[in-house]
This record gives sequence, C-alpha cells and structure tokens, in this order.
Amino acid sequence: MLLNNKVVIVSGIGPGLGVKLAVEAAREGARAVVLAARTASKLEDAEARIRELNVDCEVFKCVTDITDRAQCSKLAEATVARFGRIDALVNSAFVHGNFPEPVEGADLDGWRAVFDTNLVGTMTITQEVVARMKAQRSGAIVMINTQAVRKPFVGEAGYAVSKGALAVAVKYLAKELGPHGIRANTIHMGWMWGAPVQGYVRHAAAEHGVPEEQIVAPIAANIALGAIPNDDDCAKAALFLVSDYAKAITGAALDANGGDFMP
Repeated sequence: MLLNNKVVIVSGIGPGLGVKLAVEAAREGARAVVLAARTASKLEDAEARIRELNVDCEVFKCVTDITDRAQCSKLAEATVARFGRIDALVNSAFVHGNFPEPVEGADLDGWRAVFDTNLVGTMTITQEVVARMKAQRSGAIVMINTQAVRKPFVGEAGYAVSKGALAVAVKYLAKELGPHGIRANTIHMGWMWGAPVQGYVRHAAAEHGVPEEQIVAPIAANIALGAIPNDDDCAKAALFLVSDYAKAITGAALDANGGDFMP
C-alpha cells in the first residue's frame, strides 16, 4: 500500500481537501494519522470517517494553530513520543483571505493575515517537524499549493502570492534537507469537486439564476479530462509525493488539475 506503516501528520483538517488527505492516508495503509486543526469538531469528524474504513490505523488528534510555535512543537513532540517517528508531513492548512479582491485596492493587512498562516505558519510547523525528521534521517513533506500560482485567477492575488512564496521555500527546503534524507515537494491543486467548489457552484448558480450545470460546464470545458477532478483523487496525488514511490523526487512541483493547466 502507498503509505504502508507510515506515521503521517496532516494539518488543516476541514471539510474540503484536508479531511480527504487524512482519510486517504489511512486507506493507503498508514500506521497512524495525526490530525491537526484549530477546531476540535473537525478533528472528531475526520476520526469518525477514518473509523468507518475499518482499517488498522491509529488516529491521534491534536488541536493546533500552526501560527503558534508552541502548539506546533507540542504536536511534533507528542507524535514522536507516541509513535517514535514522523514519516510524512502534509501541509494543508490555509487561510484564503478576501475574495474577490483586486491587487490595486487590496487590504494589505488582510494579506499579512494570509501570509501569517499560509507561509509563516506552514514554515513554523515544518521547522518543528523537520527537527524530528533530521534525528531519524528520513522523512517527506508536501505543501498543498494552488493552481492560482501558475495560472492567475482574478481576485485571488493575496492567497496566490502567499502560496507562491511557499513554493519557493520548498525548493530551498529540498536543497538543504536532502543530505539528511528528507524530501520536500509542492502540489498545485486546481478546481476540485468537493465541499468548497460545490458551495461556490451553488452560490454562483443562485446568484445568476441558472442551473448548477451551467456554472460547471465552462470550467470543465477547459480541463483536458473534461471534468472537475474530485478531491479524493487530488488527495491521492499529494500522498504519492510522501510515499516511497517518490523517493527520487524532491524540490518538484506537481500539477493535479485534470489538465486545466499544463506548464
């Protein structure tokens, strides 16, 4: 199995991709999935979904605000104390910020809040986990990123710029951590059929007074595979990057968008 016997931390557990990452990690044979998010109820929901799989995977829940270094340190320390190691960190936590918002009139204080989570917070939890991975001389990190970094989506600049900075940070992590047996990669997600996009489609359809299919059709028409990828499949692509099948991959950026964007 993809993650056989691995201890995997997933940050940003929520109703979208975060919970799917946790569930798919358990389905792919992880020995333990460590759930991190600011909201305890989201952790409970993720644990319940994993339990429904009836797989041999331990679930460890830890309420964590990644902008708080003490909480990140506690998460990493507790994981090692309980399981002896950390094999993978999947950084999915994010703040989207104002949308839509033009760059020329953007609330830059809002941008700071977005950067505080998406860049600084993500690097904070990464630093705390890396310190433990270096001791075991192995590990893999994947940053959940966005297609908006590579294909501008009007109104989403603050979020995209924060993720663009994170994508650069990954290359430096890969270069610095390679000698310690630690890999770091980025995956850029495009449209994903899951709770967030479904909510957007419902809202847009209601706003314009049209069927939901009329909102989805032009989006799908730009995707090579002809449909919006579901978030389960996007989660599996991310987990591939922390699996042993990707042992030769570090400092890379993978697009999981069904062919909506091709570099």
